Amino acid sequence: MKICIFGNKSSTSELIKYLISNDIQIDTLVCVDNTVISRNIISGLDENLSNNAIKLGLKTFFVSNYSLSSEVDYKFFKQNKFDLGLSTGWQRIIPSRILQKFKYGVFGWHGSGFKLPNGRGRSPLNWSIRLGLKNIYHNCFRYGSGVDDGDIFDTEKININKNDHILDIQHKALRHIKKSSISLIKDIKCNRLILKKQAQHPFIVFPKLDENSGYINPNNISCNDAMNIIRSCSKPFPGAFLRLKENRGRIKIWDAIIQNEKSKIMIGKIKLNKNYFFLRFYDGILKVTSFELDIKTDLLNKDKYFDLT
Repeated sequence: MKICIFGNKSSTSELIKYLISNDIQIDTLVCVDNTVISRNIISGLDENLSNNAIKLGLKTFFVSNYSLSSEVDYKFFKQNKFDLGLSTGWQRIIPSRILQKFKYGVFGWHGSGFKLPNGRGRSPLNWSIRLGLKNIYHNCFRYGSGVDDGDIFDTEKININKNDHILDIQHKALRHIKKSSISLIKDIKCNRLILKKQAQHPFIVFPKLDENSGYINPNNISCNDAMNIIRSCSKPFPGAFLRLKENRGRIKIWDAIIQNEKSKIMIGKIKLNKNYFFLRFYDGILKVTSFELDIKTDLLNKDKYFDLT
């Protein structure tokens, strides 16, 4: 079977290594080069992906553009006649005319706190944490002409624990990606592939989350909702953040805990300590335990309260 992998992230690299360790031969890695990377934001990018793939014996094809809309890209897939495509860490829709060049199709993964067709769209794992949901329904499915609308091969229910951050959920999802890819390849080889069509009814679609989606304003949000934003935006994503008044900068937040002890801090103010600070909301307090400063240097040596906006 001639297999092609689409992807640019650490999850792509992990899938490649896992398949090879299970004696599954991969023909080609399809990824972006530095020119395309410079025009796109790819959270969790593996900068050594293509070099490592070549060392493992894979051919590498660098696309002309991330959307795969060029004739050069189409010609590549038309000429190579792949049997199966696997896509993880590829953040764009693959055009139908390219999907049609694969004998068994291109399969990818999509999971959210809602069962498909609900939960289609962008950043579904992040959204599921942000909304305070308790589970992820993680699907291996064959790509169709629309967004996350293809026939489903396999679904696994993944728990979101109270303290799970987005990287924890990504690791859980990767375990399903590895397991289901082996099952998919095995079923295709044994001529027993069975797919389930998605229900045809109105559905919920997640919009894109970007760097500004991590903004926290303590004046109009609950303590628990703020904690969910922090967990959903943490590494490898850009992070949650606070804004200081008068354009004095930002404080990026990577982790925090809901605090039970009392603090005199007021809503909309913080006092920075070396290793932590407290952040008050109308219904509780967060102790911020991991943060990064991007503020004017003349403020760093002053022991004072900072006003937030």
